[in-house]
Amino acid sequence: MPKPDKIRIPLDEGRFENIGRLPDGTQFMLFVTGAFPTGLKYHSGDDWQLKKKWLAVRHRFDGDGNHLDTESRLGAFDIEGRDVAGDKAFGHLEQMYAELCTAGPLEFCDIRVRLFSVEVDGVTHGLFYEQSEEELDPDEVRGEWVMLEPRDIMFHPPWDSGEYST
Repeated sequence: MPKPDKIRIPLDEGRFENIGRLPDGTQFMLFVTGAFPTGLKYHSGDDWQLKKKWLAVRHRFDGDGNHLDTESRLGAFDIEGRDVAGDKAFGHLEQMYAELCTAGPLEFCDIRVRLFSVEVDGVTHGLFYEQSEEELDPDEVRGEWVMLEPRDIMFHPPWDSGEYST
């Protein structure tokens, strides 16, 4: 299967409950996530809690799915406690949601967006296409997926299915 033109992200309570369209057709996605600085993965070193951030994130896309902008607001670092950091990030998420609502009523629905990459405050955000690098037998098909980072959510083909795993 070729690299996707667009990925369908389904409206889904829990993972993707804050996605949809503004009255002008602009698509949006909001969420809270834990994130390490670009290049640092997971619990590396004794001071990882000083590096892991909890963020409120807002992505906007035009009606055709092209990335317009990303805003990220720091809740706190994990060292303050996951609950404290998460609560602060969710407070920012509520503010971002209120700001979107000033454009008029939001339509919560599936969105279809293109791959993108942007770095904000030292954290890489985006949708990234990847393929397995394993040696394949002639009758095997190479594995492929699209990752939503830094949330670490994997979308699976067919790309318009909205299927994902965590």
